[in-house]
Amino acid sequence: MEIPSTNELITQSKTNVANTLRNLASAIEAGTVSRYEIHQTSDGLITVKADSSDGTKRMIQTQKSIEGYTKTSNEFIQKQPPQIRLETVKKLVLEEKLNQSQIAERTMYSQKTISNDIKKLRNLGEI
Repeated sequence: MEIPSTNELITQSKTNVANTLRNLASAIEAGTVSRYEIHQTSDGLITVKADSSDGTKRMIQTQKSIEGYTKTSNEFIQKQPPQIRLETVKKLVLEEKLNQSQIAERTMYSQKTISNDIKKLRNLGEI
C-alpha cells in the first residue's frame, strides 16, 4: 500500500468537499432537499447539513482537515415517533454526552422538546 503525500491528501480533501457540494447542488435542483446549511470554521472544519424536502430526514456531513490528515463523518437522521425518540435521546445523553442543542439538531426536534424528553428520562430515573 502506498501512503499518499501531504499534497495528495490536501487535494483529496478539497475534492471530497467539491463532490459534496456538487451532490448538494444536484439534490437542490432535483427538489429532494428543502433546507440546507454549509458552515466552515477557521480551523478547517466544514459541516454540510441538508434536510429532505418532506422534512423527515437529515444528513450531516462533517470534514476536518489539517495538514496530512482528513477525517470525514456522515450522519443520517430520520425523524422518529416519541417513544423511539426518547430512547435515542437517552443514548445521545449517556453514550455520546451531547447537550440539548446538539441532540435537537440530530433528532430534528426543537430544543424545548428535547428538554422535555430529558426531564421525563430523569423523572423515570433512566439518566
